Amino acid sequence: MKKNLIWFRNDLRIYDNTALHQACRSNQDKVLGLFIDTPIQWSQHHVSKKKISFFKHHLVFLKEELFKLNIILYYHESTNFLNSIEYLIYFCQKHEINNIFYNYQYEINERNRDHLAKKKLSEKGFFIKGFHDNLLVTTEKIKNTKNETYKNFSFFKKKIINNLYGNIPQCFPIPLKRKPDRDLFLNYTSLETIPLNFNKNIFPIGEKEAINRLNDFCKYKINDYHFKRNFPFLNNTSMLSPYLSSGIISSRHCLMILLKIKKNIPQNVFFTSSWFNQILWREFYYHLLIGFPNISKGYPLLTWEKKINWSTNTKCFDAWKKGNTGFPIIDAGMRQLNELGWMHNRLRMITANFLIKNLLINWRQGEEYFMSRLIDGDFALNNGGWQWSASIGTDPVPYIRIFNPYHQSKTFDKTGSFIKKFIPELKNIPNKYIHEPHEWSKQKNLKLDYPKPIVDYDNSRKKSLLIFNQARLNSKKIN
Repeated sequence: MKKNLIWFRNDLRIYDNTALHQACRSNQDKVLGLFIDTPIQWSQHHVSKKKISFFKHHLVFLKEELFKLNIILYYHESTNFLNSIEYLIYFCQKHEINNIFYNYQYEINERNRDHLAKKKLSEKGFFIKGFHDNLLVTTEKIKNTKNETYKNFSFFKKKIINNLYGNIPQCFPIPLKRKPDRDLFLNYTSLETIPLNFNKNIFPIGEKEAINRLNDFCKYKINDYHFKRNFPFLNNTSMLSPYLSSGIISSRHCLMILLKIKKNIPQNVFFTSSWFNQILWREFYYHLLIGFPNISKGYPLLTWEKKINWSTNTKCFDAWKKGNTGFPIIDAGMRQLNELGWMHNRLRMITANFLIKNLLINWRQGEEYFMSRLIDGDFALNNGGWQWSASIGTDPVPYIRIFNPYHQSKTFDKTGSFIKKFIPELKNIPNKYIHEPHEWSKQKNLKLDYPKPIVDYDNSRKKSLLIFNQARLNSKKIN
């Protein structure tokens, strides 16, 4: 009998878990699980308290589900990634492990950790194997004609869809229950009580809850998703991002359920659906992170960004963070983020674009703040979104995109329902004036308990275009 170890990281599930499936292929083998916590590393990466709480509550849930399969999940806390490798080696020696299985992570520190762990474990005679569990298609299959990673989403999408035709990846089943082992009961202990720093009514705990949410979304909301997804007050998004970012559910599973629900739709129609497009954006940002490791070091894809002289106005940055900019749609979005640890995707684009293009504050500051608050914080997606908003990432348009917050507000929250929910001081403003409430207060000669706009939109837009276009021009002259 061999002893196999599944080294859990960002994959807290028993269904469709590649490494777990491989570790459990033989019913004769004994299987152990291990999760090594690195709180200092998480702090350095600005992981939010809400995400840590959400993640650890699901770790407890995973431990319970594995115990039902007669698999022990051990837990250890290390100071950083380097120390976690030393403990992993110690654990494998202590428990006489033969094989170690794990699913890849793609940030540069995590990749360096895995490379070093594989080297040291192999030198000591252990077999260790990693898997691309977080991807629909491996990066080797999605390259351009120069054998490079795509930087343009449209070209990437076309290539990956061609690859998926007739080759939809299958989900791995939940492993069969193992034979009982006396160590199972000797070593079974509960994790310490974990603070609940998130709203579990909005984000319920458990892999089963995530699967139920996926099924319900595909059954009842997917048909209207294309039309309603941009309206934050309609609650028509899947709300699955926290579960995907912590590996509680997989992209493959999402694709499988969507295909099952839409089984009578031709694949060429299915592959153009809006929600499938969101799954591909997630995939695209992971491919970028793998293909361009410097993204993990704060470097943009387009190097002319270094020519921009970013503002250091701390008052404007603080106003943006607190949702006190005087632009209702911006402030409502930021207050939603601060309260829930989650923000509607349309609002993420608007608020990020405003910080960069209207306040001229370095996108890296916004990226870090989002990570420090998001319950669904995912470096690849967060970084990709911020670079897109800053026009220095994958946005293919030949101009500097600037969102008009007044236009966005009137288009996607016409009656101000979302704004009034998160900015109660505006609840009595007539719908006609909700997007520019100070116009109403001026007419009524009333003082609002709400800040005036911290910048003039038109002037800030002109200034931003001048600075960004000049940076691009100067970069071309040098090159």
